[in-house]
Amino acid sequence: MNETEKFLFDLQGFIVVREFLSNEEVVALNNAFDANWDKRYEDPNRDPSGNMAALKTRDIFTGMLTWNQPHCQPFRDLLAHRKLIPYLDTLHGRGWKLDHEPFMLTGNKGMEGLTLHGTTNVYFNGSRFYAYSNSQIRCGLLVVQYALHDQKTGDGGLCVVPGSHKANFHCPKDITTWEAHQEVVHQVSLKAGDMVIFSENTLHGSLPWQAKYERRALLYRYTPKYLHYDGGTYNVTQPDWVTELIEAQQAVLEPPYIYHHPLIEADGETVVRPRRED
Repeated sequence: MNETEKFLFDLQGFIVVREFLSNEEVVALNNAFDANWDKRYEDPNRDPSGNMAALKTRDIFTGMLTWNQPHCQPFRDLLAHRKLIPYLDTLHGRGWKLDHEPFMLTGNKGMEGLTLHGTTNVYFNGSRFYAYSNSQIRCGLLVVQYALHDQKTGDGGLCVVPGSHKANFHCPKDITTWEAHQEVVHQVSLKAGDMVIFSENTLHGSLPWQAKYERRALLYRYTPKYLHYDGGTYNVTQPDWVTELIEAQQAVLEPPYIYHHPLIEADGETVVRPRRED
């Protein structure tokens, strides 16, 4: 993560990394979704109101890591993508893990949006925080979104309020529903293969989809090695399909702890287990 990216992330609460995925990776991911189209369902996480409402609902895919070969492989390859490691190392510190299950949001023209949400800095939240000290950024939950189709200006889709990860006051409801002060809401323009990474503190949501082509937004979420956000009960054993992963990918699925937690090196393959690394 270079100095310009650090500055922009600290300033905005998000950055866009252009051409993060290769054309081959984008094709493989899209082909996997096309081959498993029957697995899409209506997204239960719905709360559209105000100008975020629309006639069509949003669909979602989950469970991609468990799909049959070859369709699961491109999603597994993203778990510890070599190009992602410097960003997570910078924003989480050495040692991080996958939190939520990966999912893809999809839908066609007329699809509803998603109300702006995010922790901001109104109060300290131990799982969703943004901090800077001693020349280091540290974040709680981070969201990584890959564009598998273009998201041009005016199309709708991912939107953020830049700088809101440091906001000290609650966001008024009519801004979260895109009914007032629309000028502070930035629709993120993307080309297929671009990656967006943002803090969960940053106010974010989706504007209603206006493009003639389908929206395809693939999301992975990460937390520091000692933290878990999504909830549920931990199992001490992993499902059988995890044994098919390389060691670095398995490390991403470890539960939260500090001592001897596996750390993934920059090559995306080598794993080390120091007693402790702050």
